Amino acid sequence: MDQFIMEGIIGPMMLLGAFGNLNVIVAVARKKVLRTKGAMLVFVLAISHFICNISELKVLIFRLRFQTLTGRECFLYNVPYSFSVMFQSSLFLSMALDLCFCIMLPIKHMLWPKTKYILIMCIMPTCFALIVFFLNFVFVTDENAPYCAFMLIRSPKNQVVNDSAMDDGVFEIISTSVVVCNVLTFLITVVSVLIAIRKSQDMRNHRHSTVTRRNSTVEERRKVFRSTFYMMAIYIFSWMMSSICFRILFAYFDDEQDIARYMPFLAIITMPNFCQAFFVTYFRSPRFRKAYREHFHWLSCGCLYQDVFSQPETRGGESGSKPDSATNPQPPSEPVEKKPKEGAKKTVRICEGEVI
Repeated sequence: MDQFIMEGIIGPMMLLGAFGNLNVIVAVARKKVLRTKGAMLVFVLAISHFICNISELKVLIFRLRFQTLTGRECFLYNVPYSFSVMFQSSLFLSMALDLCFCIMLPIKHMLWPKTKYILIMCIMPTCFALIVFFLNFVFVTDENAPYCAFMLIRSPKNQVVNDSAMDDGVFEIISTSVVVCNVLTFLITVVSVLIAIRKSQDMRNHRHSTVTRRNSTVEERRKVFRSTFYMMAIYIFSWMMSSICFRILFAYFDDEQDIARYMPFLAIITMPNFCQAFFVTYFRSPRFRKAYREHFHWLSCGCLYQDVFSQPETRGGESGSKPDSATNPQPPSEPVEKKPKEGAKKTVRICEGEVI
């Protein structure tokens, strides 16, 4: 692919992704109503994607991708990107586990402390990213890289590995672990959605549930599945597909020079994954959409969405983490009139001079 065509495709997408992820970060930081368990995971995901967007823009601005660089030089230029891209890859596994906990243990999931829960869910992605970063730093090659990508810095298969080149066994462990992480994310998401659909059918057939409560619960869960499905579908068909294709290319070709011509296509495939948080939350969540419109109102100096601050703020379930806490508001609860219990004693006050 021609250099200018690639830059013309990746550049605007990275700018759009950086703007969208920055909106997600600012919205969650501004509004306490958005800081639920699911939304905080999206917040962390947006931070990692924002770093990837900025790193890609830096590579495009300085044209590092098409310069002759050694493997170590390319790795040093991609330090933030190499850490963030591995972090977001395993963070999707944590998000899939969060969805599974929501469905399998809804009460416990709602009662778990939010701050500790988010920190625990981020331990695995952080450790995974640090391990990959350390291995790349130790085993990076000093030879010329055919393409400035931090995973394209090992020595060819038919070349004797020197002290500074990446060992094939280490490279196989890294690339295989990424694919395994993606496959686990896919399987957990599919199983969670199937279990949730089964639970929804059981609730629909329950004789003791009222029609209104049953319909609202089913519709609420459907919104959760659709929102999560959109995020996971974009992840599967962009980052996961790119990782698998990357692994197949390394297994098929012996020389990185043969793989370099396919890297622009893999880079374009991964672009939607780095831009999805903003669009999924905008189209699926009224709360996020209102926060984004407030940002657009400020950026346009009051020309866009002039009545955005007069719109009521949707509430309900903001203190806990409901199954749709990541992107969707809770349905408003109807006020219930308290009826006096039968046989309860009532106290009647009689004023002086009142006729009974």
